[in-house]
Amino acid sequence: MLGLSVALVWGGPASADAAEPLVVGSELDYPPFSIVNDQGEPDGFAVELFRSVAEVMDLDATVRTGPWSDLLDDLRTGDLDALPFVGIFPERDAYLDFSVPVVVTRGTAFVRDDGPDVETDADLSDLRVAVMRDDVGHEYARAQPWGYGVVPFPTLRDAFDCLAVGECDAVVAPRLQGLLLLDREGRSGIQAADLDLEGFELRYAFAVREGDADLLATLNGGLAIRIADGTLDRLTDRWMPQVRAAQGIPLRLLLPYATGALVLVLALLLVLYLRQRAATRLAATRGRSLQKQADHLRQLAARLEAEKARAEAARAEADTLIRVMPDLFVRMDAEGRYIDFHDPERLLVTDADALRGQHYDEALPSDVAAAITSALDHMRATGETQTVEYQLALADGALRSFEARLAPYQDGGCLAVIRDVTDAREREARLTQAAMAIAGASAAKTRFLATMSHELRTPLNAILGFSEVMANEVFGPLGSRTYRDYARDIHDTGQSLMGLICDLMDISRIEAGKLTLSESVVDLQAILEHKAALLRADAAANGTDLRVHRGTPLHLFADEQLVQRMLLNLLSNAIKFSPDGQVTTWIDTEDPSGDVTLVVADTGIGMTADQLSHLGEPFYQADADVARHAGGIGLGVTLVTEMIALHGGTLHHQSQPGVGTTARLVFPRTRRLPKGVLAGPGLAKTPT
Repeated sequence: MLGLSVALVWGGPASADAAEPLVVGSELDYPPFSIVNDQGEPDGFAVELFRSVAEVMDLDATVRTGPWSDLLDDLRTGDLDALPFVGIFPERDAYLDFSVPVVVTRGTAFVRDDGPDVETDADLSDLRVAVMRDDVGHEYARAQPWGYGVVPFPTLRDAFDCLAVGECDAVVAPRLQGLLLLDREGRSGIQAADLDLEGFELRYAFAVREGDADLLATLNGGLAIRIADGTLDRLTDRWMPQVRAAQGIPLRLLLPYATGALVLVLALLLVLYLRQRAATRLAATRGRSLQKQADHLRQLAARLEAEKARAEAARAEADTLIRVMPDLFVRMDAEGRYIDFHDPERLLVTDADALRGQHYDEALPSDVAAAITSALDHMRATGETQTVEYQLALADGALRSFEARLAPYQDGGCLAVIRDVTDAREREARLTQAAMAIAGASAAKTRFLATMSHELRTPLNAILGFSEVMANEVFGPLGSRTYRDYARDIHDTGQSLMGLICDLMDISRIEAGKLTLSESVVDLQAILEHKAALLRADAAANGTDLRVHRGTPLHLFADEQLVQRMLLNLLSNAIKFSPDGQVTTWIDTEDPSGDVTLVVADTGIGMTADQLSHLGEPFYQADADVARHAGGIGLGVTLVTEMIALHGGTLHHQSQPGVGTTARLVFPRTRRLPKGVLAGPGLAKTPT
């Protein structure tokens, strides 16, 4: 809009919403109707008239200036609410509604004094005709056979400039606007042809978007007031004195007559003619206004009929849906009386005709009626659907459970949708009992495992102690090396059995929710290197190349014992399932989230997608043959998953048969301590 934006706020509080005033468009340079004054504010006949109408109708309005074509597009797209000066033209009826006309003029052609003679529309066919772009003159010219020679300009002044320098042969525009522009700018050598273009009668009015009936009615009411109180006449005298002067007798008509009597007679005849013509114009204007209002009323009637048809179609669709649904539908009025029923499953315990007109507390037991009353009160207070469950004895004496959903109507009544939920509630009860039985069995299993593990550890500790004493020959030689080797084997086997028992006890504690963290500051890199060193002998015995990427100390706030067990378990599994292969482990701290990931990658036998989906289930072994050879009962990954979960982290596996497996143990960034912070007594606290 040429970088110009001017706003004025008129009147008091708006009738609709004071926070959203009307947005009205005004042209930059269309004198005297729409201009920008020396203070940079919108002004002119149409702007001042719209301001007076807004004031008398108590409207707030903001005026935005810009080129005419932009303003017209903005009104069509809804960025503007109204335009104060628009020509009424048939092509615009499709997207605009107009007020009663405020100015009426005819279209004509303007030519130079030395230019071609233009006496009819046909004389324009061979001429280069200038018009204002998107103005009513432009729209009129495009509809004519000679419209191919039309040259549009941004403003009417530009069109007259083209005519003045001889680059255009004629200008087609409303006679009134053209004469006013020529007079205001003092242009000479250009005249209006003695021609009224056929079908080019221009009536100017306020315009709103098509269908904005409320705003149009408000503007028409304001115009009626301003016409009655003389404001329109005063603004016409101020901005268009030429219009008032034109209503007198032109001097050139009186010059041919010399005698006073003839002058007097002609003057009287002319006055009578002008009065008759004015009366005719007024009647025509009022007739067109009434016609426009009648058209508008017909449009409203058509819309009401369309809305009624849509409402009836929606109701028919709703009735169809209700008929195919098995639920009981009950309609109640605002007083709680039954109005209508839809009962395909025969859920009513009383005949429907007998229930119509009864109050629900007369037809229902007192406890059910009280529950319905409470739900209705809450529904009316909140406007939300309410659900009530109750039990009733049917005609055969069977006690059934029902669920009623109550939805409000605008008239204060409600619609109740009722269904028999007896079977559903019985299924829920059976499922609840089954869940309780499963929970009881799981608790019993947990207690059994805990008790069994405790009972096994007592003799196993003795076996481990005695076998260690014998293997080390604490009380003297055993006499044969074979005995010492047997004692060492007993001790190693007992250690493995103790590990399995500890795993079982940990599973029991986890299921019982009794495994908790004993947190402190731990060096993850140091633990990794230490556990790898402990397993190098096992790796060598398995033909596995164990590699550790050494790094700087990395401190976490965690349970050190559980961290050691998790690392030992992952490394042991990788070595176990990578005979004659390679195991590589390192700590990844490059995750953008700040999490710390311990990675254990092997080149072992790998796993299929189905095996991966079961990994972590208690007692699951991906390869039973390897597991039997290497030992273990399938609890290692389960324990690691639960232990890292206690730390707020996760365990992920990626694997491919014959290629290998990569395990990632992820500690959340909240457990990572800043660099330079060392383990110490004062650091054992929950991380933030």
